[in-house]
Amino acid sequence: MNCSACGKPNSDGVSFCEFCGANLRSGSTSGAPQVVRPAQPAPPSGAEVAQMGKSFLNALSPGEKFIGAGVVAGVLGFFLPFISVSVPDKAGAVVGLLLGFLGQTAGTDATHASISLFDITKLLGVVYFVLLLAIGSGVLFYFSKKATTPHKLLIGGFQVVIGSLYGPLTILALLFVPGMGSVAGIGYWLLGLGFCAIAAGGLITIATLGKTAR
Repeated sequence: MNCSACGKPNSDGVSFCEFCGANLRSGSTSGAPQVVRPAQPAPPSGAEVAQMGKSFLNALSPGEKFIGAGVVAGVLGFFLPFISVSVPDKAGAVVGLLLGFLGQTAGTDATHASISLFDITKLLGVVYFVLLLAIGSGVLFYFSKKATTPHKLLIGGFQVVIGSLYGPLTILALLFVPGMGSVAGIGYWLLGLGFCAIAAGGLITIATLGKTAR
């Protein structure tokens, strides 16, 4: 017998559907009311998730892609090794002082030390400002999706300011400060490149919207 509610086959003689609980007794007006359980939605497959991600990326403008990548890089870089040095060969006075305060929390051993900006916040809480900048850029990125063109231009300007506060100086230090490249960890690179990407994304957005407005 097929259930009139869900259409699934049931064993002969049953009064209620074995799948949805509907009343199968023809003409019955008594007993439990028919219960129709909504079908549970199937979880998306891996291919569907990949397609949704691809569609999301395709919907982003070039400037938004730069900003989004920069936000992710900036947040990750805050928690990854910022300084990675051999001890005591490359540890200067400042690094040695940091190791003295952070030796119990940073990733250290007898010959090597890795310190993230998150570790440094235990000594200098103001370092959280770097993380807040990256998160603030992400919040602006979210609100810019539904903003009008004038507001998008304004948000693009803020993105340029946020990226310029940290990114260019970090990259310049890597390029021109002697020995900086040898002690900079992956977090240092991600932060510098991430904030530069945020600034570049803001500039690209402003340039693109400026052409459209004309």
